[in-house]
Amino acid sequence: MFDRNNRLQSLFLEEVNLLLMSKEELKNDGIFTVTGVEILDEGKVLKVYFSVFGSSKTEMENLKKIEGFSREIKRSMKKRLRLKIIPNIIFQYDSTPERAGKIEELFKKINAEREDDIHSSKD
Repeated sequence: MFDRNNRLQSLFLEEVNLLLMSKEELKNDGIFTVTGVEILDEGKVLKVYFSVFGSSKTEMENLKKIEGFSREIKRSMKKRLRLKIIPNIIFQYDSTPERAGKIEELFKKINAEREDDIHSSKD
């Protein structure tokens, strides 16, 4: 069961990426990325995590824009995949890349301060 779930997640991730990357509306404002998928409720729900880097729009504006594609994605998956159940798609904003960027900046500052301390102690 676990192996099948992993295969389905990979398949759904590939399908969602394929369909969303062809959408011009998503290319106009920032870098849109599907960061992962999760199958819930015995395969009836597919949670799709996404992030948008460099967008001038808010998290909610991006979420509303992408939610508009969920029916089209489900319809396309129904045609392309041979599965009994095509899950309902729920999108959720993933702030992990932003948080990782902030943490990386903190590490850079710490390293810069250490180098300054090392250079000032040598003098």
